[in-house]
Amino acid sequence: MRLAAAEIGFFEDHEDEEALEVGVAGVDESGTPRSFSFQRSTYEPDEQEIRSGMDSYNVSTERGLTVYGCLRGVRLSGMVLTLEFSAEDAEILEISTPVEVNLTESRVDEENLSRKLREILDWGSPEKRPDLVGLDPPTRA
Repeated sequence: MRLAAAEIGFFEDHEDEEALEVGVAGVDESGTPRSFSFQRSTYEPDEQEIRSGMDSYNVSTERGLTVYGCLRGVRLSGMVLTLEFSAEDAEILEISTPVEVNLTESRVDEENLSRKLREILDWGSPEKRPDLVGLDPPTRA
């Protein structure tokens, strides 16, 4: 699946919603509006969340379909974001994998997007974290 991203949004709330989110919206190659939301909690998961598999980031689609820890790999290179979902989770989300998102029209700050995606996806249960390529951790001076 290919998506031309028109908008990228960021949401951060540490008090009320207790969530971090990156949203990507655009149209696919057939002209159908599509969106993906990448979210995680700002607090550590509790025992119930761990037992129910909600101890990781999640990805939702424009239809409200949501899966936790579903990405195998994420690559950000030259204003193209590639999302590789597990086959089972792609089926649940009713998408094909991988998803290539062209970010050129969105005019997003690539460094900010990289930082925010890493903050969301590199969190929670270690075995559910995707391989992150081109989403480099911040350098310290």
